[in-house]
Amino acid sequence: MPFDRPGALPPLDLPALDAPKLDFDAFVPFTLIAIANRIARSASRAYLGQFGIGLNEWRLMAYLRVHPGITANQICDASELDKAAVSRSLRQLELRKLVAVGRGAGDPRGRALRLTAAGDTLHDRLVRVALARETMLLAGFSAEEQAQLRSFLSRLRTNARLLRDGGELEDV
Repeated sequence: MPFDRPGALPPLDLPALDAPKLDFDAFVPFTLIAIANRIARSASRAYLGQFGIGLNEWRLMAYLRVHPGITANQICDASELDKAAVSRSLRQLELRKLVAVGRGAGDPRGRALRLTAAGDTLHDRLVRVALARETMLLAGFSAEEQAQLRSFLSRLRTNARLLRDGGELEDV
C-alpha cells in the first residue's frame, strides 16, 4: 500500500456525498461576516491613512459623541467589543488627548468618558467620511429598501443577542 511508507499522506476521509453542506451564498452568518470583514478592512485603512485612527478608536469616539459620560463597560455592552480592545483604544485616545476621563455621576468608581475639543473636531471630520462610505455602500438601494435593510439588521442584532446570552443550541 503506498501510504505505508514513512512520510506518506494518509487517504482523505471524505464525507458522504449526501452529507450536509453550507451554501455560502445563502448562509446568512457567513454572508454577514464576509461583508463586515470587507467593510472593516476598508474602513480601517481609510481612517488610519487619513486620520491616524483605528476602527475601534473611531467606534469609541462615535459612542462618546452620542453618549458623553458613558463608561468603558457601557461601551463594551453597546458595541460588542471586548474589554481589552476598549481599554487599548481608550488608552490611545487618551494619549492623543482626544478623550477625557472624569468621575461617573452615579458611581464614584466609574470613569465617565467624553470627547475633548480636539476629539470633537476629529470626530466631525471622521463622521463625514463614514457617512460618505455608507452612501457608497447603499448605492442602488431605494429609500424604502434602505429602511427595510435597517429594520432587518435591527432584528438580526436582537436575535444575535440570544446567541451571546446562551440561547445557542446544544448538539443538534
